[in-house]
Amino acid sequence: MQRIIMAMLLWAAATAQATEIHRRGDFQFEVGPAPDFVVSKPIPDRWDAKAPGADEKRWRYWRYDLQSDRRDGRDEVYVDYAYEALSAAHLGDAGRFKISFNPEYQRLVVHRADLRRDGRWSDRLAADKVSLARREAGFEKDISDGVVTALVVLEDVRVGDVVRISYSVIGSNPVMAGQDSDWMRFAWTNPMLESSLRVLLGPDARPRIYRSSGSPEPVIRKTASSVEVLMRAASVGTVVDEENYPVWYQPYPQAQVALDQSWADVVAWGLPLYPPVEDIPAELESKLEQWRALPNDNERLDAALRTVQDQIRYFGVEMGENTHRPASPSETWQRRYGDCKDKAYLLATLLQRMGIEAAPALVSIDRGRAVADFIPSASDFDHVIVRAKLKEGSTVWVDPTLTQQGGDPATVDLSNYGMVLPLAPGSTALQAVEPPQVVLKSTAVRERYEIPKSGTEVKLSIETVYQGASANYVRHSFASERADEMARRYSDYYRKRFGELSVLSGAMVEDDRKANRIKLNETYLLKAPFQDVGATKAIDLYAESMQAVSALPSSMARKGPLDFAMPGSYSHEIKVVYPKGWKPTFVGDVSRHSSSAFDYERKVTIAPDQVDVKYELNVKRRELASGETSAHIDQMRMVREDLSARLGFSMDTPVSGKEREQRIKALLRTIGTEGESK
Repeated sequence: MQRIIMAMLLWAAATAQATEIHRRGDFQFEVGPAPDFVVSKPIPDRWDAKAPGADEKRWRYWRYDLQSDRRDGRDEVYVDYAYEALSAAHLGDAGRFKISFNPEYQRLVVHRADLRRDGRWSDRLAADKVSLARREAGFEKDISDGVVTALVVLEDVRVGDVVRISYSVIGSNPVMAGQDSDWMRFAWTNPMLESSLRVLLGPDARPRIYRSSGSPEPVIRKTASSVEVLMRAASVGTVVDEENYPVWYQPYPQAQVALDQSWADVVAWGLPLYPPVEDIPAELESKLEQWRALPNDNERLDAALRTVQDQIRYFGVEMGENTHRPASPSETWQRRYGDCKDKAYLLATLLQRMGIEAAPALVSIDRGRAVADFIPSASDFDHVIVRAKLKEGSTVWVDPTLTQQGGDPATVDLSNYGMVLPLAPGSTALQAVEPPQVVLKSTAVRERYEIPKSGTEVKLSIETVYQGASANYVRHSFASERADEMARRYSDYYRKRFGELSVLSGAMVEDDRKANRIKLNETYLLKAPFQDVGATKAIDLYAESMQAVSALPSSMARKGPLDFAMPGSYSHEIKVVYPKGWKPTFVGDVSRHSSSAFDYERKVTIAPDQVDVKYELNVKRRELASGETSAHIDQMRMVREDLSARLGFSMDTPVSGKEREQRIKALLRTIGTEGESK
């Protein structure tokens, strides 16, 4: 081990001697030649006339080449990137380039910033114009990761210029201990002339490759000093990103190269990061004593979970080893903040001390169940939750980073996390997060419009009941908003629809957190909600509660799968009570639409003094396969057209004598005029 460390130090020193160091305050970067392990070649003189992108008018990539040296503890990644802006609208992007690295354990070496115009290359790397700044990209998400961004600015970039940037990032987070892997995307939404991935591993290494969506075949070559994995793609067309995909699906051809290991090896890496805890603060010991007195494990889990979720705010200081090594439960409790791994470690510790078998579990929020196909590596994951095994025999998955949750933790649906890796002794495989047997997600709205005899001001009463996941969502929203702001926002919604109104009772909330049920009541007096349409008065109604769940995808013509909505039920009932003498100008009807993922019905019923419009939408599945999406989208488009309804009423109003006389005179004048024209 000492020989390896000494070799790394000598190698780093030799590399540093060949570079120029440029400091920017507390940070620095280097300028120097490409490392010795890199195999490079010139950029082609011209774009192949037969390749996709020959007639491109916007942007195209000439090269994206990524080469990694992972031999003998080295961690060096070289990037060679060439691009061309073919539209003046993209010159801003063409003239600047960002490179991110973590100076705590990485060095940035810039090799070139060249520009080709009229067939001639020129050096445009101006080191004095390269800025370094700690750009906390995740700060808005309450994460501080210490990443620094180098901004390389090139002057006088014009349409048709080819820009070539080459750089290396040297070093990796020591906590990963060889758990990194190399990923490469081989196509983008712009045409690519050539892309390649080259990874050097130690001479005795056993590489594994994961490929998806048509990524190129690997070529593996063994030499005395390395095992080389090479993947190349040429003349690559554009990929259409249809968006709204399930989390596990990616349309881009991708590849992962890593050392051959098992999920048990990843568990062996992760377990020491979460050692058993001997001592915790007295305040927590007191809480544990109270929780142990609860009647069963489920209630103990609920008490501990709500405490960690709501009393420990989410904030992550993910610098150095803190990216993967959690703070101790005592530290997290005392400072009252932590990220996913901190909160998971704290919760698992509390549960264990109550006799509940609990363990942190690694999750990929970014890719969900797709991780099951990846090469086992700690770098496959980006989140941590907790697995709890209760004495009642059930396994419950909980996420301590979520807040304002209610109800039974066992009813929370975390199945979109897909496959997770519990960090528990004896754990050797991924485990599926199954959805709960009973879906608890519903929204039910009841609107009542009371039309007076005058037909002017209309009293509108709304009751909305949220259950399960819907209640969790609105509770979180309400918690970040003052009551008066919420009341104003809700009343403004109806002002936009109906115009002037008076608030009789604004946005009153009843929250039964144990049952996870929220009821919201509102009452308004609509001053002039009707529109005069010929001889009728009309009022426009809308099942707003189904607006979000029925949203159409960004791309309507699809080849890939579709992420639709979490299973649940939605109902919206509208009752219009109208006065004597008013007659509906419409008839009752029923419309139904459905796909493999939902059932929908709208029913209009007319009674002598009221009209009922009832909407019901039941979401059965979250995802649709590519062959199911076309029929689903067609049906959902009709649902959206169905959500609005205009109810018209004619009035059978007695006519006064004076009004009758005026009508007769008008009729006689009309007859006289017709006679003259003949």
